[in-house]
Amino acid sequence: MPVNLVKVAAVLEAAADHFDALEEEQAATGRAERQARIDALADKYAEATGEEMPVPLRAKLAESDKDVVELITSMATKQASAIEALGAPSVRGAEGAPRTVKEAADQAGDRFLNWLMS
Repeated sequence: MPVNLVKVAAVLEAAADHFDALEEEQAATGRAERQARIDALADKYAEATGEEMPVPLRAKLAESDKDVVELITSMATKQASAIEALGAPSVRGAEGAPRTVKEAADQAGDRFLNWLMS
């Protein structure tokens, strides 16, 4: 029984196409997960600093190792988290207590400028 090499080649080509498609799907899934992590980090960065994360920084972080991105995310999360009060306000009815580090810094800057101007 002679072997039809054209059919064998067609089967091998179909198998190669199938494996290429699987590999591309896995790569696309990895890119999507990496992009989701970078988007979450960019949100925390914006919350902590009040500014959007620059596009070149996003691109560089997208190429970084997963552990590096997780470390930076944890640092940004700590900076963006709400400030815990250590006691009661010195003045009853004091409102406008800062909820983030950025708000506290802005309020302190405003108080300093008002003190300088008075």
